[in-house]
Amino acid sequence: MSILDDFDIFELLGFGDATGLEMIFAASALVGGVLFLLWFALMMIGGVAADIFEGLLGMEGVGDLGADASFKALTFQGLMAFLMFFGLAGLYTMKATDTSTIAIGVGGAAGFASMWGTGKLFQLFITLQSDGTVEISEAVGANGTVYLRIPHDGAGQVQVNFGGSLRTMNAKSHDDAEIGNGEFIEVVDTMGDVLIVKRQ
Repeated sequence: MSILDDFDIFELLGFGDATGLEMIFAASALVGGVLFLLWFALMMIGGVAADIFEGLLGMEGVGDLGADASFKALTFQGLMAFLMFFGLAGLYTMKATDTSTIAIGVGGAAGFASMWGTGKLFQLFITLQSDGTVEISEAVGANGTVYLRIPHDGAGQVQVNFGGSLRTMNAKSHDDAEIGNGEFIEVVDTMGDVLIVKRQ
């Protein structure tokens, strides 16, 4: 029990002689760093961090990249970045200059810059994110060929290039005419997930 009584995390990290403002900077950097490492570790084991922090901190959308990036900078990731960089920059400046006003200014600037950077990073993620969803309505006007004969009273299949790739889709003739295999068609409409086509 005496080992735990003598344990001092700040002493272990080399801040045992820190006092006042230095202690605030060191605590901020330590809390931000520990939260970041914990969050990163939980994200690496399957995105558990989003659910845990949403529950503990009452923050919805922590793991949702679809949320507005400017708001994301003020949520958990932004808070971690602010604490960590505020503490590190403030502590470094305090050690270098011994001037508390400059240290607070530099720490605050670094903290807010890191929050801004976090927001920009989320914006980048949003622009890179693609769910691969293609609306069937994009097929209207596209050309293709009949893959499986379209009977006059039923559906067949066509191969149509839309949404950046060649797709095989169910299709019906727009005038109930039979269209044979290999014939060229044009998509004129959609009905649910069925293309309405005509001969070219």
